[in-house]
Amino acid sequence: MPPASRLIGTFRYAVFFDGVDDYAVIEPFTVYGWSEITIVDYVYIYRPKPNTYWSKSNMIGDCWIQYASTGIYPHYTPDYTYISAAWWTRKPDGTRAVYEYNIIAYVNQFAHVVRRFTTSREYSVYVNAVKVRSWVVPANEITVLEQNPDTATYPERYRRFTIGANLLFFEYLKLMQYQLLIYSRALSDEETLWNYRYPDSPVRNGLVLWLQAHPDNIKDIDGDGRLEWVDLSGYNNHGKIYGAALIEVVRRAVSVSIPSRKIYLR
Repeated sequence: MPPASRLIGTFRYAVFFDGVDDYAVIEPFTVYGWSEITIVDYVYIYRPKPNTYWSKSNMIGDCWIQYASTGIYPHYTPDYTYISAAWWTRKPDGTRAVYEYNIIAYVNQFAHVVRRFTTSREYSVYVNAVKVRSWVVPANEITVLEQNPDTATYPERYRRFTIGANLLFFEYLKLMQYQLLIYSRALSDEETLWNYRYPDSPVRNGLVLWLQAHPDNIKDIDGDGRLEWVDLSGYNNHGKIYGAALIEVVRRAVSVSIPSRKIYLR
Protein backbone atom coordinates (compact mmCIF):
# COMPACT_ATOMS: atom_id res chain seq x y z
CA MET A 1 0.00 0.00 0.00
CA PRO A 2 1.44 3.42 -0.92
CA PRO A 3 2.10 5.85 1.89
CA ALA A 4 -0.52 8.48 2.65
CA SER A 5 1.74 11.33 1.57
CA ARG A 6 -0.85 14.08 2.00
CA LEU A 7 -4.32 14.71 3.35
CA ILE A 8 -7.21 13.61 1.14
CA GLY A 9 -8.59 16.57 -0.79
CA THR A 10 -5.46 18.70 -0.48
CA PHE A 11 -3.49 19.29 -3.67
CA ARG A 12 -0.56 21.44 -4.65
CA TYR A 13 -1.57 21.86 -8.29
CA ALA A 14 -4.71 22.00 -10.41
CA VAL A 15 -5.64 22.98 -13.95
CA PHE A 16 -7.86 26.07 -13.82
CA PHE A 17 -10.69 26.70 -16.31
CA ASP A 18 -12.02 30.26 -16.03
CA GLY A 19 -15.61 29.59 -17.15
CA VAL A 20 -15.28 32.20 -19.90
CA ASP A 21 -13.36 30.68 -22.79
CA ASP A 22 -11.01 28.02 -21.38
CA TYR A 23 -11.18 24.39 -22.40
CA ALA A 24 -9.08 21.37 -23.35
CA VAL A 25 -9.68 18.86 -26.15
CA ILE A 26 -8.77 15.18 -26.25
CA GLU A 27 -8.84 14.07 -29.86
CA PRO A 28 -9.21 11.50 -31.23
CA PHE A 29 -10.99 9.76 -28.37
CA THR A 30 -14.00 7.48 -28.44
CA VAL A 31 -15.83 5.22 -26.02
CA TYR A 32 -17.99 3.72 -28.77
CA GLY A 33 -18.23 -0.05 -28.50
CA TRP A 34 -17.35 -0.26 -24.82
CA SER A 35 -19.69 -2.27 -22.60
CA GLU A 36 -18.71 -0.42 -19.41
CA ILE A 37 -17.09 2.83 -18.38
CA THR A 38 -15.94 4.60 -15.22
CA ILE A 39 -15.16 8.32 -15.16
CA VAL A 40 -13.30 9.72 -12.16
CA ASP A 41 -13.03 13.44 -11.47
CA TYR A 42 -11.13 15.06 -8.64
CA VAL A 43 -12.52 18.51 -9.23
CA TYR A 44 -13.26 21.86 -7.60
CA ILE A 45 -16.40 23.43 -9.05
CA TYR A 46 -17.11 27.05 -8.19
CA ARG A 47 -20.54 28.03 -6.94
CA PRO A 48 -22.32 29.60 -9.92
CA LYS A 49 -23.61 33.14 -9.87
CA PRO A 50 -27.35 33.88 -9.91
CA ASN A 51 -28.86 34.11 -13.40
CA THR A 52 -26.09 31.98 -14.83
CA TYR A 53 -27.23 29.92 -17.79
CA TRP A 54 -25.99 26.48 -18.79
CA SER A 55 -22.33 25.73 -18.22
CA LYS A 56 -21.01 22.30 -19.07
CA SER A 57 -17.80 20.34 -18.76
CA ASN A 58 -16.40 16.97 -19.77
CA MET A 59 -18.54 15.65 -22.56
CA ILE A 60 -18.34 13.46 -25.63
CA GLY A 61 -20.61 13.82 -28.64
CA ASP A 62 -24.38 13.99 -28.65
CA CYS A 63 -24.77 11.81 -25.55
CA TRP A 64 -22.94 13.32 -22.60
CA ILE A 65 -20.92 10.98 -20.46
CA GLN A 66 -20.74 13.71 -17.85
CA TYR A 67 -21.56 17.37 -17.44
CA ALA A 68 -22.22 19.99 -14.85
CA SER A 69 -24.77 22.75 -15.25
CA THR A 70 -25.03 26.04 -13.42
CA GLY A 71 -28.33 26.94 -14.91
CA ILE A 72 -31.85 26.28 -15.89
CA TYR A 73 -32.52 22.58 -15.24
CA PRO A 74 -34.93 21.26 -13.96
CA HIS A 75 -37.40 24.16 -13.93
CA TYR A 76 -35.98 26.13 -16.85
CA THR A 77 -35.48 29.23 -14.76
CA PRO A 78 -32.12 30.61 -13.64
CA ASP A 79 -31.01 28.50 -10.69
CA TYR A 80 -27.66 28.70 -8.93
CA THR A 81 -28.40 25.90 -6.49
CA TYR A 82 -28.12 23.07 -8.98
CA ILE A 83 -25.01 21.42 -10.40
CA SER A 84 -25.50 17.96 -11.77
CA ALA A 85 -23.34 14.93 -12.43
CA ALA A 86 -25.22 13.39 -15.32
CA TRP A 87 -25.51 10.65 -17.92
CA TRP A 88 -27.62 11.52 -20.96
CA THR A 89 -29.11 8.93 -23.31
CA ARG A 90 -31.31 8.91 -26.42
CA LYS A 91 -34.77 7.34 -26.28
CA PRO A 92 -36.19 5.46 -29.31
CA ASP A 93 -38.17 8.58 -30.32
CA GLY A 94 -34.96 10.65 -30.37
CA THR A 95 -35.61 12.61 -27.19
CA ARG A 96 -33.14 12.63 -24.31
CA ALA A 97 -33.36 10.88 -20.97
CA VAL A 98 -31.32 12.44 -18.19
CA TYR A 99 -29.93 10.63 -15.15
CA GLU A 100 -28.37 13.09 -12.77
CA TYR A 101 -27.37 13.79 -9.19
CA ASN A 102 -27.13 17.28 -7.72
CA ILE A 103 -23.65 17.91 -6.31
CA ILE A 104 -24.21 21.53 -5.27
CA ALA A 105 -23.33 20.55 -1.68
CA TYR A 106 -19.77 19.90 -2.86
CA VAL A 107 -19.04 23.17 -4.66
CA ASN A 108 -16.18 25.42 -3.57
CA GLN A 109 -14.17 22.41 -2.41
CA PHE A 110 -12.38 19.53 -4.06
CA ALA A 111 -14.65 16.53 -4.48
CA HIS A 112 -14.02 13.05 -5.86
CA VAL A 113 -16.89 12.43 -8.28
CA VAL A 114 -17.22 9.04 -9.98
CA ARG A 115 -19.70 8.06 -12.70
CA ARG A 116 -19.98 4.36 -13.52
CA PHE A 117 -21.95 2.45 -16.15
CA THR A 118 -22.01 -1.36 -16.07
CA THR A 119 -22.96 -4.22 -18.41
CA SER A 120 -26.17 -4.56 -16.41
CA ARG A 121 -26.88 -0.96 -17.51
CA GLU A 122 -26.64 0.44 -14.02
CA TYR A 123 -25.50 4.06 -13.93
CA SER A 124 -24.16 5.11 -10.53
CA VAL A 125 -22.71 8.25 -9.00
CA TYR A 126 -20.17 8.21 -6.16
CA VAL A 127 -19.03 11.28 -4.23
CA ASN A 128 -15.95 10.93 -2.03
CA ALA A 129 -16.17 7.13 -2.42
CA VAL A 130 -19.80 6.96 -1.23
CA LYS A 131 -22.40 5.66 -3.67
CA VAL A 132 -25.06 8.38 -3.61
CA ARG A 133 -27.42 7.38 -6.44
CA SER A 134 -27.97 4.71 -9.09
CA TRP A 135 -30.41 3.99 -11.92
CA VAL A 136 -31.02 1.15 -14.38
CA VAL A 137 -30.99 2.51 -17.94
CA PRO A 138 -33.51 0.79 -20.25
CA ALA A 139 -32.02 -1.36 -23.00
CA ASN A 140 -33.74 0.64 -25.74
CA GLU A 141 -31.99 3.87 -24.78
CA ILE A 142 -28.78 4.67 -26.66
CA THR A 143 -25.81 5.66 -24.50
CA VAL A 144 -22.57 7.28 -25.57
CA LEU A 145 -21.06 3.77 -25.57
CA GLU A 146 -23.49 2.76 -28.31
CA GLN A 147 -23.36 5.84 -30.49
CA ASN A 148 -20.85 5.85 -33.33
CA PRO A 149 -19.36 9.37 -33.49
CA ASP A 150 -18.30 8.82 -37.11
CA THR A 151 -21.91 8.50 -38.25
CA ALA A 152 -23.44 11.19 -36.04
CA THR A 153 -24.97 14.23 -37.70
CA TYR A 154 -23.90 16.86 -35.18
CA PRO A 155 -21.14 19.38 -36.00
CA GLU A 156 -17.54 18.24 -36.03
CA ARG A 157 -16.60 20.17 -32.90
CA TYR A 158 -19.32 18.24 -31.05
CA ARG A 159 -17.53 14.94 -31.62
CA ARG A 160 -14.46 15.85 -29.62
CA PHE A 161 -13.96 15.06 -25.96
CA THR A 162 -13.83 18.44 -24.26
CA ILE A 163 -12.96 19.40 -20.70
CA GLY A 164 -14.33 22.64 -19.27
CA ALA A 165 -16.82 23.36 -22.04
CA ASN A 166 -19.63 22.30 -24.32
CA LEU A 167 -18.30 23.44 -27.68
CA LEU A 168 -21.56 22.99 -29.56
CA PHE A 169 -23.10 26.00 -27.83
CA PHE A 170 -19.82 27.42 -26.47
CA GLU A 171 -20.81 26.98 -22.82
CA TYR A 172 -18.02 26.98 -20.26
CA LEU A 173 -17.72 25.90 -16.63
CA LYS A 174 -15.47 27.48 -14.00
CA LEU A 175 -13.52 24.78 -12.21
CA MET A 176 -10.17 23.49 -11.04
CA GLN A 177 -9.36 19.94 -12.10
CA TYR A 178 -6.77 17.96 -10.21
CA GLN A 179 -7.36 14.63 -11.88
CA LEU A 180 -9.41 12.97 -14.61
CA LEU A 181 -9.42 9.19 -15.06
CA ILE A 182 -11.37 7.13 -17.58
CA TYR A 183 -11.60 3.33 -17.42
CA SER A 184 -12.96 0.99 -20.07
CA ARG A 185 -14.61 -1.08 -17.34
CA ALA A 186 -16.67 -0.62 -14.20
CA LEU A 187 -14.61 -0.15 -11.05
CA SER A 188 -15.69 -1.95 -7.91
CA ASP A 189 -16.62 -0.12 -4.71
CA GLU A 190 -13.26 -1.13 -3.26
CA GLU A 191 -11.38 0.23 -6.27
CA THR A 192 -13.34 3.48 -6.08
CA LEU A 193 -12.36 3.84 -2.43
CA TRP A 194 -8.71 3.12 -3.29
CA ASN A 195 -8.68 5.86 -5.93
CA TYR A 196 -10.21 8.29 -3.46
CA ARG A 197 -7.65 7.51 -0.78
CA TYR A 198 -4.64 7.24 -3.10
CA PRO A 199 -5.25 9.51 -6.12
CA ASP A 200 -1.54 9.62 -6.95
CA SER A 201 -1.52 5.82 -7.38
CA PRO A 202 -4.81 4.96 -9.08
CA VAL A 203 -5.97 1.50 -10.11
CA ARG A 204 -4.30 0.69 -13.44
CA ASN A 205 -6.47 -2.17 -14.76
CA GLY A 206 -8.62 -0.77 -17.57
CA LEU A 207 -7.21 2.75 -17.24
CA VAL A 208 -7.14 4.41 -20.68
CA LEU A 209 -6.87 8.09 -19.71
CA TRP A 210 -5.06 9.60 -16.74
CA LEU A 211 -4.68 13.36 -16.50
CA GLN A 212 -3.07 14.67 -13.33
CA ALA A 213 -2.21 18.27 -12.54
CA HIS A 214 1.54 18.72 -12.15
CA PRO A 215 4.17 20.87 -13.92
CA ASP A 216 5.77 17.74 -15.36
CA ASN A 217 2.49 16.87 -17.09
CA ILE A 218 1.88 20.19 -18.89
CA LYS A 219 4.12 20.57 -21.93
CA ASP A 220 4.16 21.02 -25.69
CA ILE A 221 4.80 17.44 -26.74
CA ASP A 222 4.05 17.78 -30.46
CA GLY A 223 5.93 21.02 -31.14
CA ASP A 224 2.92 23.02 -32.38
CA GLY A 225 3.37 25.78 -29.81
CA ARG A 226 0.33 24.79 -27.76
CA LEU A 227 0.56 23.02 -24.42
CA GLU A 228 -0.84 19.55 -23.82
CA TRP A 229 -2.05 17.94 -20.62
CA VAL A 230 -0.06 14.72 -20.86
CA ASP A 231 -1.91 11.43 -20.50
CA LEU A 232 -0.11 9.17 -18.00
CA SER A 233 -2.04 6.03 -18.93
CA GLY A 234 0.25 5.17 -21.83
CA TYR A 235 -2.56 5.46 -24.41
CA ASN A 236 -1.54 8.95 -25.58
CA ASN A 237 -4.93 10.52 -24.89
CA HIS A 238 -3.38 13.90 -24.29
CA GLY A 239 -5.51 17.00 -23.76
CA LYS A 240 -4.66 20.03 -25.91
CA ILE A 241 -5.10 23.14 -23.79
CA TYR A 242 -6.92 26.26 -24.98
CA GLY A 243 -6.58 28.98 -22.37
CA ALA A 244 -6.69 26.81 -19.26
CA ALA A 245 -3.69 27.17 -16.94
CA LEU A 246 -1.85 25.07 -14.40
CA ILE A 247 -2.07 26.82 -11.05
CA GLU A 248 -0.42 26.27 -7.71
CA VAL A 249 -2.84 25.81 -4.82
CA VAL A 250 -1.07 26.93 -1.67
CA ARG A 251 -3.79 26.53 0.93
CA ARG A 252 -5.99 23.59 1.91
CA ALA A 253 -8.43 22.82 -0.88
CA VAL A 254 -11.50 23.30 1.31
CA SER A 255 -10.61 26.95 1.84
CA VAL A 256 -9.40 27.91 -1.65
CA SER A 257 -11.55 30.56 -3.30
CA ILE A 258 -9.28 31.73 -6.13
CA PRO A 259 -6.18 30.27 -7.75
CA SER A 260 -3.09 31.73 -6.19
CA ARG A 261 -0.64 31.68 -9.04
CA LYS A 262 -0.79 30.76 -12.68
CA ILE A 263 2.19 28.78 -13.83
CA TYR A 264 1.32 28.36 -17.51
CA LEU A 265 -0.60 31.06 -19.33
CA ARG A 266 -2.27 30.86 -22.69
